[in-house]
Amino acid sequence: MHPDKYALNVLSSLSVFADKQSNVVLEVLAGQIPHENEKFPKGELNFGNAGWRGFYHCHPAAEKHLEEHGHFHLFARCAVKQDNSTDWTHVVALSIDEQGQPRAWFTVNQWVTGANWLAASEIELLLEDIKIPADVTVIEKFLLSMLGLYQDDLKDILLERDSRLIQVNAEVDVSDKLCDRSIYVLSSQPIELQQRLQLAVSG
Repeated sequence: MHPDKYALNVLSSLSVFADKQSNVVLEVLAGQIPHENEKFPKGELNFGNAGWRGFYHCHPAAEKHLEEHGHFHLFARCAVKQDNSTDWTHVVALSIDEQGQPRAWFTVNQWVTGANWLAASEIELLLEDIKIPADVTVIEKFLLSMLGLYQDDLKDILLERDSRLIQVNAEVDVSDKLCDRSIYVLSSQPIELQQRLQLAVSG
């Protein structure tokens, strides 16, 4: 799907939220008060079984990014095992501000989610194959479209993630760094959504 198609999907999702005087956070919380580290929605987002999973949660105030309400963790299916269970890889997290608007993308170390670890080059292929099923919710459509709209930027921060992991404590094996709890966020990039949408639609 071309970036301007993703942009139109983002715009249509935002229009649905606006008509309801809502936003993606209000929609995923569905009137519930979030407790620290509680996942929303119950049962996770499944994106119409299109090979993606995700959830939203909030960290304790002392651990939050400045101006952040919470963030979505987004995962892609990376393998199906012989027993038909599925391996998932953490692709990126989408930070949301106190007004319910996207504020930044960021990547995390493996221990944060426990998901299967793939190199940036492997995740790039997953980002290039994003499909949006007709039966997804508006929340899922918005998140998948955001991944598609920002896929080039995400490739960059994933490469930065891998580079940073190699650089930190260069004498330590990477496999040991993946479970090092002193290494949390590996890369990030702020989001200026309105500017990106204008560029995508007008270009």
